[in-house]
Amino acid sequence: MKTEEREFMKTSEGKSSRTVLEEINRANINLSQLRRNLEIIRSKLKPGVKFMGVVKGDAYGHGLVTIAEELQLCNCDAIGVVRLTEAVALREANIKIPIIILAPIMPSQVNCVVDQHITIMVDNEKTISSLDEYAAKQSKMAEVHVKVNTGLNRYGIEPKDVLGFITMIHNKYPRIKISGIYTHFKDPETNSQFTNEQIHKFNNVLNSLEREGLRPDIAHSAGSAGILMYPESHFDMVRCGLILYGLEHKEGDSSLPEGVKSIMSLESRILKIEKIKAGHSGGYGNSFVAKRDSYVAVVGMGYGDGISRGWKEVLIAERKVPVVNYFMDGILVDITDVVNITKEFDKVIIVGTQGNESISWVDACSSINTRMDEQLQRITERVPKHYFYN
Repeated sequence: MKTEEREFMKTSEGKSSRTVLEEINRANINLSQLRRNLEIIRSKLKPGVKFMGVVKGDAYGHGLVTIAEELQLCNCDAIGVVRLTEAVALREANIKIPIIILAPIMPSQVNCVVDQHITIMVDNEKTISSLDEYAAKQSKMAEVHVKVNTGLNRYGIEPKDVLGFITMIHNKYPRIKISGIYTHFKDPETNSQFTNEQIHKFNNVLNSLEREGLRPDIAHSAGSAGILMYPESHFDMVRCGLILYGLEHKEGDSSLPEGVKSIMSLESRILKIEKIKAGHSGGYGNSFVAKRDSYVAVVGMGYGDGISRGWKEVLIAERKVPVVNYFMDGILVDITDVVNITKEFDKVIIVGTQGNESISWVDACSSINTRMDEQLQRITERVPKHYFYN
């Protein structure tokens, strides 16, 4: 692996070392591929459309601050999060570009929002009132994006009420700047008819605001699927999450643009090799009973690191070998067929490529019947993140 001098590791304690550490487990995160993904996705947008990089959930498990820093260097127009703690962590890490919280906050949290110049989603007057009151005391303006409920039925103002809601803000709350308005698609990957209805409803809202001179500068509706499948939904800005990290929405999804690839691989090491006689078990219980004289390897990444029960296989000695038992601090794999070319402390690829073989996030997640974004969230902080450029 060719890397640049900016290669570095971040551990669970939040410490960073510019010297690459030798670890049993690690997540390898390719920041050059992140940049390539961003450039390719941006090329799908019309000129002038802004790009929000979504980094909620620890940047889909890739590391909140490091990914946001990289997006800022790439001239991303905004950063999207869903928790105030995420937004504050980014401000404390010197992220200067707009940060937008895409989920509700409590009125008691408005002080921090105003002080840190964080933009929030609003869909109720109570939060707006608290925000305006505190902003007035600080002689500041507070920025908001109004959310419109076009069918997801989670957050947002009903389309028929948006004009009145925005008019009310303009008339009653002088410290509130409505810089954006947006909606969220329900099933864009599988239900184009419903998605087109949502786009139509949102367009009607924008047109009604335009006629009254109240349309905010930034309208946005497209997430990852919308970016790829509904160019008419790009409006003034897009919100890019899953595909920014090179991940499909589901197994069999072939909509990723050419060149967009996953930026994270996982690796571990063999900690012990044991011989098990036919009829004897390996690991807890009797989930694995050897049908022949066998060799098993203990690999040092388990469900305490985020490897879910049911994980099917890993790569050892450039071969796929089956996982046969699970525990918190490791997995047991059957290496009988490769034992002659395997030794303790050899590298094990959990997700990634070794020789001519590979295991993708799609492969791994299909075996445990979960989505890729869910599984990435399960990778715990005790797996150090190794960032590199190539």
